[in-house]
Amino acid sequence: MDALIILMVAFLVLLFLGVPVAFSFILSAALYVYLVVAGGVPDIIIASRGINFVSESFSILAVPLFLLSARLMNDCGMTDRLVAFAVAAVGSVRGGMGHAVVISNMVMAGMSGSATADAAGIGQAVIPALVKAGYSPQSAAALSAAAATIGPIIPPSVAMVLYSALSSVSLGRLLLGGAVPGVLIGLFLMVNLAFSSEAGRLARVPFDLRRFLWTTKDAFLSLLMPLIILGGMFLGVYTPTEGAAVAVAYALFVGAFIYRTLTPSVTWQAFQATAATTGAVLLIVMAANVVSWIMIAEGAGDALLPFLLPLHSSPTITLLVVCFVVVLLGTAMEEVTMLVLLTPILAPVVASYGIDPVQFGVVFVLATMIGLITPPVGISMFITTHIAGVSSAQFARAIVRPMLAIIAALVVSIVFPEVVLWLPNLVLGSQP
Repeated sequence: MDALIILMVAFLVLLFLGVPVAFSFILSAALYVYLVVAGGVPDIIIASRGINFVSESFSILAVPLFLLSARLMNDCGMTDRLVAFAVAAVGSVRGGMGHAVVISNMVMAGMSGSATADAAGIGQAVIPALVKAGYSPQSAAALSAAAATIGPIIPPSVAMVLYSALSSVSLGRLLLGGAVPGVLIGLFLMVNLAFSSEAGRLARVPFDLRRFLWTTKDAFLSLLMPLIILGGMFLGVYTPTEGAAVAVAYALFVGAFIYRTLTPSVTWQAFQATAATTGAVLLIVMAANVVSWIMIAEGAGDALLPFLLPLHSSPTITLLVVCFVVVLLGTAMEEVTMLVLLTPILAPVVASYGIDPVQFGVVFVLATMIGLITPPVGISMFITTHIAGVSSAQFARAIVRPMLAIIAALVVSIVFPEVVLWLPNLVLGSQP
């Protein structure tokens, strides 16, 4: 227990001093090695732990591939076509432009698997349009950021890939398990928007059948992409990692030879940006994995049991409490950090309480995604506030209603396990 305290205090102090997250993990692990272990374990064994985790995991390969496919889709114009289609479809109803934002993110979620990619790509297209239609800039930023959280829930999902690699839970079941909760988030956001006072002030786009048919035709290849990626994965044609490679190949082909917007220079920039993002993400993953391994070795899971033991008779309350704590941690910690640090510790503990590992994986990922839109460190918040030109304080006031809609979807997924488990059991069969 003393070693755990030293480790966590060192990590928090380094974060407070402004040291980047990955280096805070590395320095905390080094402090543990030299003060606690003191030569008991060779340095190279601890140092190689994180490297081996990334290099030996086939599932982790999907992370850069999904990030690259999302970047290529934004660069080749797929995102703009999806937004135009959504506006033509629902722009005429109350709050129509807002509903178009949610629908665009739901479709994009079936291709990218990344909330930040969706917040950046779709946000660039819809936030100025929302403001022009009568939405306040802060509300436009909040709605766009909230809708982007659907990206890692509806399959495919970078976050689910990380969780699967860390917990050894079936990636196929996790991806399928996120489909219904992801749709629920979209529906709850749209209901929330429909009853908001601001929706009544939004300008509507009159429905035009010719315009709808034209935008449908223009966006057809974009709308087809989720069916190709997800259909191939769930029919057993290829694995989720191979599906990520298919997504990259599809985006390259459509962008270069059909839309002809992916020039060599644009494609090279996409590869460079993806390499930089992948390097940052995987450095955090490697460093956090080492710290998580140390925490497990020091009995962090056993230390949690006294706090969760009173809840042992109610798996639902246990999940609610765990997710409440995760949402609170999300206000101060990145979602990748929480996933890598907490998954190896929490997954075995909740499994011992009789909670289905697929349900826990989905609701845990969803809870961490809420951190993307909560000040002061929400990455999606930073992206959309920059696009909208508003402050974090303005965003914080506007995000309350959309965030409550997401939390409602989280609670439903906890209270009713079938919401998560119905589709995996239908497609892959019930687990024994």
